Amino acid sequence: MRVKFTKFPEEFRKLEKDFIKKFKRIGRKGEYILGKELLNFEKKIQKFLNVKHVLGVGNWTEGAVMVFKALELKDNKEIITVSNSFIATCGAISYAGLKPILVDVSDDLNIDVNNIIKKINKNTSAIMPVHLSGIPANLDKIRKICLEKNLFLIEDAAHAFGTKYKNKYLGTFGDVGIFSLHPRKNFHVLGDGGLIVTNNSKLYNKIKLIRNHGLINRDNSMIWGTNSRLDNIQAGFGNVMLKRIKLWNKKQLIIAKKYISSLKSYVEVPKYNDQISNPTFHQFIIKTQKRDQLKNYLKSFNIDTAIHYPVPIHLQDVFLKSYGKVKLPKTEKYSKRILSLPINPHMSNLEVNYVIDKVIKFFKKK
Repeated sequence: MRVKFTKFPEEFRKLEKDFIKKFKRIGRKGEYILGKELLNFEKKIQKFLNVKHVLGVGNWTEGAVMVFKALELKDNKEIITVSNSFIATCGAISYAGLKPILVDVSDDLNIDVNNIIKKINKNTSAIMPVHLSGIPANLDKIRKICLEKNLFLIEDAAHAFGTKYKNKYLGTFGDVGIFSLHPRKNFHVLGDGGLIVTNNSKLYNKIKLIRNHGLINRDNSMIWGTNSRLDNIQAGFGNVMLKRIKLWNKKQLIIAKKYISSLKSYVEVPKYNDQISNPTFHQFIIKTQKRDQLKNYLKSFNIDTAIHYPVPIHLQDVFLKSYGKVKLPKTEKYSKRILSLPINPHMSNLEVNYVIDKVIKFFKKK
């Protein structure tokens, strides 16, 4: 048996007729950029997340840069975030002329709120927690710090579309939330894409201008902007996917719960409070000191795994050249222990049980 980490072809086949129908409909209308399909998609996301404003953009990174520009964060101002994330988290900050200030993580791999205060100074402009794997960061304490210190709260919700915390969707707690619609995410548009969500009308209007060259009409720009519009065709694919996202997130949560109950005696499994949160489990990350041996063992049985993330951002060349060395002991320790098991809504019970069986057998044979 082969257990793949992702199942893009299988997913596409399930929705192929709907995708083709949507593609033909948009093509026959000839509306490819900033058309009705995108507006419809944005309105549906508004309703889904119960948020005032939504903008479809080119990708998460461009979305973040536009947010920083719209918030008028000055050069060399600082944004507090984490190192155990994809490079885009810090890359967007740096590309916008700002400085990422990194905080170590808690055992749940999210930002350690107890260390945030130590990093705040006169140059701090914002805190940007990453809801890793769709598991909520400690938003209650982070919001409190932001209010007390007059800082912006920007949610990196790239992994977290559909996760609720205390009956409210992640991405809607702060001044602004940014989602990725990349194919590896639980909610995607068959290519690159992103979403910016906010309840701040002034901020929304400014980002809306920035994403389309600052244009107020075809021949007049009010401000300098860029080109980061979600295409109509991808918005159409997003509308197809949105109909399934609640069911698919539910299926992933069921798989995650089965992993947790079956493997908690052998590895460190994710912890969350199901009374206040329903994580999407964009990834299912376990921790074990025998990570590399387990990874190789599972590979020998045709089980795909991944590591999110093997080299923390602060240890990558570009960060070291730009900002020097930073000590993040927990981040570094866990980067050597974390392993992502396959999880997606298209896995069969047979595949899930196969993964569980092989993980248990690995530890029992030792």
